[in-house]
Amino acid sequence: MSVRPGINIGNSSITDLVYADDITALLLPSMGDAASCLSSFSTAAAPLGLKISWENTKLQNLGSGPQPTNISVGSNQVDSVDSFVYLGCLQSSTGQCRPDIKRRIGSASSTMSSLSRIWKDKRLTTATKVRLYQALVMSVLRYAAETWTLLAANLMTLEAFYMRFQRQISGIRWIDHISNATLS
Repeated sequence: MSVRPGINIGNSSITDLVYADDITALLLPSMGDAASCLSSFSTAAAPLGLKISWENTKLQNLGSGPQPTNISVGSNQVDSVDSFVYLGCLQSSTGQCRPDIKRRIGSASSTMSSLSRIWKDKRLTTATKVRLYQALVMSVLRYAAETWTLLAANLMTLEAFYMRFQRQISGIRWIDHISNATLS
C-alpha cells in the first residue's frame, strides 16, 4: 500500500498537493480557529518545501456573521478583507457576482475605448469590427463568467453593456436614435 503525501490539519488531510502553492481557501469551522489552522498548515507544509506568502494571505467570512478581525500568526499579520481579486476575479464575501460583473464591465469598457480608432474606421467592414469586438472585448468581459450566478438585474446590466457597444460599432449615436424616434 502506497502512502500519499499530504498535510494534516486537525481531522482534515490535504493530499492534492499538485497546486499546493496556490491554495485558494482553507475552510474553517470558525474564525477563532484561523490562527491555529494557518500556523499548523505552515508547519506541516515546511518539510515539503512549501511556504505561505503571508502578504497574500487574507481572511474572508463567506456567509453570515461579522467580518473577522485581522489576526497574527507568529510574527505574520493576516488581514481581513470583504473582497479580493484572485486569478482576475473579484471574490466577494457576499457571494454575489455583481461586484465582479461591474469590474469586468469596467475592464471591457476600457478595452473598447482603447480600440475607438478601429470602431470609427470606415475602411473596415462591420463583420470585421464584430469579430474584433468578440475576440478582444467580449473575452475580457466573459472571463470566468461561468462562475457567475446571474440575477435579472445582472442580465439587464450586461444587456445594456452589449447594446451600448453594438451601437458604437455600428456608428449609431444614442442621441440620434432618440431624436429620430421622437420625430417619427
